[in-house]
Amino acid sequence: MVTLGQLWARQELALDVVVDAANARAQEVTIVHSSELAEVDEWLAGGEVLLTIGVGQDLGGDGVGDYVTRLKRVGVHALGIGLGSALPWQTIPELLRDEAEAQGLALFGVPEPVPFVAVVDAFTRMREEETGRELTRASSAGRRFATDLAHQGPAALVGDLEGTLGAGVQFVSPTGRGLTGHDAGPLVRRELIAESLKPSMAPRLLRTGWGGPAESKESEPDHGESGLVEAVPVGDEHVRGWILAPAEAAGSPRTRSLLLSTAAALLSLSIAEQVPRRVESRLFATPLEVGEARVEWAQQTGLAPVPRVRFTVFGNVRGEDAEALMGDLGADTLLARAGSMLGVIEPDTRGAGHAESGTEQASAGHAESGTEHASAVDRVAEVTGLDRLFAKTIPLTQIHHTWTVWRTQHESATSDVRALLSSIDEAAAQRFVDRVLGTLLAARDGQDLLLTLRAFIAAGGVRDATAAELGIHRHTVRARMAKVETLLGRDLSQADSVQAVALAFELAEL
Repeated sequence: MVTLGQLWARQELALDVVVDAANARAQEVTIVHSSELAEVDEWLAGGEVLLTIGVGQDLGGDGVGDYVTRLKRVGVHALGIGLGSALPWQTIPELLRDEAEAQGLALFGVPEPVPFVAVVDAFTRMREEETGRELTRASSAGRRFATDLAHQGPAALVGDLEGTLGAGVQFVSPTGRGLTGHDAGPLVRRELIAESLKPSMAPRLLRTGWGGPAESKESEPDHGESGLVEAVPVGDEHVRGWILAPAEAAGSPRTRSLLLSTAAALLSLSIAEQVPRRVESRLFATPLEVGEARVEWAQQTGLAPVPRVRFTVFGNVRGEDAEALMGDLGADTLLARAGSMLGVIEPDTRGAGHAESGTEQASAGHAESGTEHASAVDRVAEVTGLDRLFAKTIPLTQIHHTWTVWRTQHESATSDVRALLSSIDEAAAQRFVDRVLGTLLAARDGQDLLLTLRAFIAAGGVRDATAAELGIHRHTVRARMAKVETLLGRDLSQADSVQAVALAFELAEL
């Protein structure tokens, strides 16, 4: 960046600083612009150094106070007055100087014979030189980052980036689980879970405060919970991780952006081949005694044995997003899947007062969660559209029985084919339904035709059985089915056509 102090220091310009307002020299100049417009403030965006000879303004009259007020209000950093024997002013008007001092607007004179274009050119050269230095610094840092990653791994790269930016940096998984250090804070984790499902790979600003661990207050930047967090995605087409940094960090925004994007590109190489972590423990699959269950828990999670855990069964699990995000929450989340059901167990750290209060639930909702991790599980369910079927705090030894009951109930209530179809990506399933049944769904009498078609398939293509099921004449069935075949463009005497339509019905119901 180019500061006002650096511009004033250019010896070839010989600028005469008349009002050196507080902190003015450290302010970054966005542009140097000359204008004689009376209402010039309407065309300014802030950060400018404005040059004028005073043709459009009476710089020594009663209106000068209003002029200075308007410039100050829009964020002009400094006002430069062209001085010369052939110009309106040979010296800075005293009234202008008094108003600039009173309102804290930096003021300087551009002496004869220095033209305004010389001031503009000097600023342009300084900015180009600064851009070159920024690119050089970023390039040098990028080479260091690559060396760090190759010889010492991601943690070394993150440490180097942190030192280069002069601000705290974290490298975390899609759900905010720490990959080289602490996890992100609970508020940031909740936001990252939703952001990880978005297709855009652009950096995001999270208005939820710093992502540092709540238990390590000394590690948090001094801007605290009110600051913005910049989350830079790591990956190619899908988010595989995040670099988190406080958005208010000092330094050039251009250099900062270059450093973060370079680090993200390099870190993507270290995680591009990682498979989302999925753990199906023996706790789900095998009846275990108390001792066996506690040993299995400790081995799978790395946590101390616990007497009870929070067990949640989710339904309507389609595609892989929900399972991948649940598995990414950390080693203390164990899960198993059966068709469109997902079972998740996690530590119960809410205390004995909550241990007996869990209840089964028949619809979606929000579990009572007094921990960051439980909140993250609920957040994944929320953003992926899962229905919570069961949520309760139970002993480790009851997990197998509870999961078996729910799995058996699920499998007896739905066909094996439906269980398989439920794992298909929702968008792909919808495209298939639209392609196979779309014209029928859009037909004016589509509802009657759909009911007839469904009954026809269930009856194995027997028209008399279809008529008996619907309570209509078999000739009506024949007429309706003829219209159905015309709309669908399919011959339903062919097995592959019937199979496609039956699959479309299953997917539409899911």
